[in-house]
Amino acid sequence: MPLYMDRHNLPGVTSHDVAEAHLKDLKVQREFGCIAMTYWIDEERGNVFCLIESPDKKAVVDMHNRAHGLIPHDIIEVDSNLVKTFLGRIQDPEPSRFNDASASTGIHEPAFRIMLVADLKDRLLFDCLYGPQKSSQLMRKFNLLVQQAVQHYSGDIIESNSEYLASFVSATNAVDCALNLRNSIHLPKVEIKIGLSGGFPVSGSKVLFGEAIKKANKLNFISTENKIYLTSSIKDQYKGKATMAFNSNRTIRILNTDEDIFLDHLMDLFQTSIFEQGNNMDKFCLKLGVSASRLYRNTIQLTGLSPIDLLSDIKLNAALDLMQKQNKNTSETSYALGYTNPSYFTKCFKKRFNVLPADFIKSLNSISV
Repeated sequence: MPLYMDRHNLPGVTSHDVAEAHLKDLKVQREFGCIAMTYWIDEERGNVFCLIESPDKKAVVDMHNRAHGLIPHDIIEVDSNLVKTFLGRIQDPEPSRFNDASASTGIHEPAFRIMLVADLKDRLLFDCLYGPQKSSQLMRKFNLLVQQAVQHYSGDIIESNSEYLASFVSATNAVDCALNLRNSIHLPKVEIKIGLSGGFPVSGSKVLFGEAIKKANKLNFISTENKIYLTSSIKDQYKGKATMAFNSNRTIRILNTDEDIFLDHLMDLFQTSIFEQGNNMDKFCLKLGVSASRLYRNTIQLTGLSPIDLLSDIKLNAALDLMQKQNKNTSETSYALGYTNPSYFTKCFKKRFNVLPADFIKSLNSISV
């Protein structure tokens, strides 16, 4: 049976309220073919997340409506293994037994998590830049450092097949882990890229923790010069000893609320434009609702790149994926990304990565042989 997680926005909710509502769900669940497995509550932010096995989303809504009338604001289908990895469990924690006597206590476990995305700059080009042997050595060292750091700071590695994605309950542990990684990478000409973002399991995306992961990936992408990029909300939650790191823009780059919103809109707009021809900045200004000077100023301040250069960087990184995952050649890749001239694409690629696209493709082919 499918597994769903829903989100209820309930300002002022208490753990006692949710425990009673969960008990009511348990009493009527069989009428709707559901199993109300467990829940998480964030009293501070007024959010409740329920995990339910159900025939479909409608049955989840009908069960809640019949039990207590608290209709969920959002529902997504989830994978039990991912839920357990992110949140530690998929059932009520022992020794909790929900009955009339225990409803007054309930579960006191928030679902808010910090996502850390870590990668090495231009990692896909390592074989081409350094040769297979050195590339393999670099990646083994990086993999070991990440695994050790995440484990030491009580995080969980969610993905490691491309860049690393790790989840933390504590913002302090997440930031300290990021600082540990940054200070442990001593590789000539190799930069580490780290982005941190916090969020909830259900928040407008169809993917578990999708919004938080998406934001962490954006911050990771714009990370430069071994800086750690994070949002101001994570800084506000930090209670560790490395507060001095927040005062140095060389170590940590903190986005304020306005920068956070602008980056979201900018990156989403540019990502949807990578297959278009040209760089129509007037169109981007119109969609973002900003002047050309503000677009330039804000983008430089956030990323160190002009809007045109940032869009080019996004396109060229997309080119790496097209060549690696779809086996496209230089001409196919250039046309797919809106370049009208493969020679110009080759020039841009060489300037950005210091290798020719043909050499990168050749290195990919040598790996697959």
